[in-house]
Amino acid sequence: MGPAPVVSTHSNAAPRSPFGFVGRAGRAARALTTAASALALAVGALAVAPVPAHAADPITTQEYFSYYHLDSARQKGYTGKGVTIALIDGPVDTSAPELAGANIVDKSRCTIEDSPKGIRHATTMATLLVSPYTGVAPDATLYSYQFSNADSVSSGTCVSDGLLTDTMGALINQAIDDGAQIISISQGTPVSDSEFQWALVRAMSEGVIVVASAGNTASDNSIEQLIRWSGVVGVSAINSDGTFASYSSWGNGVVTAAFGGPVNTVDANTGAPTTTSGTSNATALVSGMLALARQKWPDATTNQILQSLVHSGLNPNHDWNEKTGYGAAALGSLVNDDPSQYPDENPIIQKPGGSEPTAEEVADYTDGLVNPASNRDLDDSYVYRGADDQVVLYQSELKNPLHLGTSPRYHRK
Repeated sequence: MGPAPVVSTHSNAAPRSPFGFVGRAGRAARALTTAASALALAVGALAVAPVPAHAADPITTQEYFSYYHLDSARQKGYTGKGVTIALIDGPVDTSAPELAGANIVDKSRCTIEDSPKGIRHATTMATLLVSPYTGVAPDATLYSYQFSNADSVSSGTCVSDGLLTDTMGALINQAIDDGAQIISISQGTPVSDSEFQWALVRAMSEGVIVVASAGNTASDNSIEQLIRWSGVVGVSAINSDGTFASYSSWGNGVVTAAFGGPVNTVDANTGAPTTTSGTSNATALVSGMLALARQKWPDATTNQILQSLVHSGLNPNHDWNEKTGYGAAALGSLVNDDPSQYPDENPIIQKPGGSEPTAEEVADYTDGLVNPASNRDLDDSYVYRGADDQVVLYQSELKNPLHLGTSPRYHRK
């Protein structure tokens, strides 16, 4: 499966300016955010992103920019500075005028031959994240990783000896190796291999947040998406009035929700102005919000940042449901409420109905007790520190170093 499909509306008119909020649900959601956050502006005020001068015509207005009061966030210095986000998607067209000046580094393991649709999708995700005009985290560093899917023309150089080298597990591990703190994945793919599972274990162990889209099937579709896995921040979509978007998927893997559209972009084939809506957009926005929270609270643990996300969700009493998880993400609360008030425990390591990997697997990985002889898909950085000396018999076959008997679990009181 390729990127989560989007609802597109083509227009020959110039992109419209940021829109006001509509509907009682939207006003209610915004009132909750206002009460929780000093970021909120007066109701009804329109916020326009700053417009640097460029020879080309970048996209400079977006409804989500006013919806989340990003002008106020920028004025307060919340720009994602010092935070590194990884984007696993198609190739990003860094020549797009709205990305001029953005700090984007292609860290791809290989090069795929993608379709115009795939390139535009990735470029839109990068724009939502780090565009100097309308990005949620314009000063963050964005590492991009090319990922081939059903929409790709070919896997290009991402095939070696008949095997893909840009698997989701390999890309997550590389993003962690490269120092990413947040990994944004707006791709619909039913990954279920061991390499991917251990990559998620590593991400949770090392405090890297993985954010993924719920999909756009208008159905319970968790089983077909990355959001079903433990620790993944699954994102569904809402409309500008706060109601659940009709196209959005839902399910046990959903943790939060965000504005899904319309987002101003250009047609992948004609370059004409158009708009898109989808959980891909919502996922990038949540990833950007978490980058702002990471910047504001550098001493908080990743678990505490996630605790803040679920405790500030805009559902009544932050109760969980399969449509919006714990409720729409509240940017104001994420940057204003100190997450150190929450326990250093991952609140989404087990999802409703059960999920994998388990908390025990994460703890065993962290303490070096996962036996690499029986788990050959562990990342190269993993060190076995257990006491099973039989593993030495396989040492010549293993890529992981062995430090027998040194697990911190053996030395805890």
